[in-house]
Amino acid sequence: MKSRLEIVDLAWVFRDHLHEPPGQYPWGDMPFAAYCGLMGHEVRSSTGLGVGKTPVIPREVQSALFIHCERIFNQAENLFSQRDAGTLGPSTEPMRDLRDACLYLLSITSGMRNDEVIGIEVGAGRRELRDEVEYCWVTSVEHKTGKGRVEYMVPPMTLKVVEVLERYSEPLRAALKDEIDALEASIAQMNDASGRRDFVKRLIQARGDVQRVFLGVIYGKYNQITALSGVASRVAMLRLASKAGQEWKLSPHQCRRTYARTFVESRMGRQALVFLKWQFKHSSISMSQLYAANPAQDPALYEDMLAEYFDIKRDLLETWSSPDQRLSGGAGRKILEMRASAVPDRERLVANTAMQINIRATGHGWCIAQDSGCGGAGLYESTRCVDCRNSVIDEEHIGVWQGIHEQHREMLELDDLGPVANARIRRDLALSAKVIADFGVAVNGVIAEIQPIESSQI
Repeated sequence: MKSRLEIVDLAWVFRDHLHEPPGQYPWGDMPFAAYCGLMGHEVRSSTGLGVGKTPVIPREVQSALFIHCERIFNQAENLFSQRDAGTLGPSTEPMRDLRDACLYLLSITSGMRNDEVIGIEVGAGRRELRDEVEYCWVTSVEHKTGKGRVEYMVPPMTLKVVEVLERYSEPLRAALKDEIDALEASIAQMNDASGRRDFVKRLIQARGDVQRVFLGVIYGKYNQITALSGVASRVAMLRLASKAGQEWKLSPHQCRRTYARTFVESRMGRQALVFLKWQFKHSSISMSQLYAANPAQDPALYEDMLAEYFDIKRDLLETWSSPDQRLSGGAGRKILEMRASAVPDRERLVANTAMQINIRATGHGWCIAQDSGCGGAGLYESTRCVDCRNSVIDEEHIGVWQGIHEQHREMLELDDLGPVANARIRRDLALSAKVIADFGVAVNGVIAEIQPIESSQI
């Protein structure tokens, strides 16, 4: 049914090209995706809402933050030794920095929302051996949709972070237990109901925080120990970024979107598969397999991943449809031809196409094969993609093709390869030159600037 409705929607998008176009917008006052009852992430992304408003942490900033946090994390044993010896207080700046580092590491390696991260309690981590593979999980309580207790798959390092937090919070939790005992004793001796109110309120708060691992001290009249709040988390993230030498305005909610984006880009092949192997044990695992691994997981995280996938595809399609973007590859040249045709609602066309199309990175271009295509042969033989009907090569990859071309030029100078190899090298040299020429770049070994495209060339 959905496919039939898509035909109707495309008829509306291309109504100026039809002999008998539809007389009015077919979906009333709602977007096509909402009318079809598609998943919320598709509607949210296509209307510019939801995760798209949250910035992704740039890779160079991620790297600097992770290195900074890892350095502090590796000092944990030394800090605990000083604390236990009485030479370092449990809530001093070095201990606070350790807690802040753990806050970032937990957030960026789990995909948890901030309230779930700061809600972690003692004993939240567990290991599970399945088919001789060890899986690691962290448990928390999901409040946003009311799912309750949820588990997140994490790398082994994250469980070590939880263990460090448990040791970090030991003296603070012990002090909270003592305060609870004192409050209970005081309340039991009070006869004045109005005087008991503040004590009872503090007792309820202390009982709720006594198993938390993200604890701190609010200095003032009573120097109360309390769980880290959302506001305090935002302050901690800004402080962490500053100490890492970064001007980026880091906030907790950026970590969840960055996690989802990293997963999708790794799954697409846009980044190395190391993240998937480190995080999920398998570099080729699908989202459905991941979710099926544990029904206690948070489904909203997987919706966010799908939303990121949609956003990436939409951004690519918007770039390819831009009149100043040069393209190569069989599908890329078809897109150039399509751009010459007037489209009444290009934004809607891009959004609808992004919902349906599969896009995978090859390292030297993009593959949009919806079925088997070449079976992945183009990953290892780049020149197969030059004229492939499923290949789009954009300006992002021009440097790669210049490198391919130069490598073949160097091989052509070798005198011991034989006539068959030389013929193959000449063929591939011509194909790589074809791609470079599509971008208006010189093929004589000198890198030329890409010239702007004239409207007559589109």
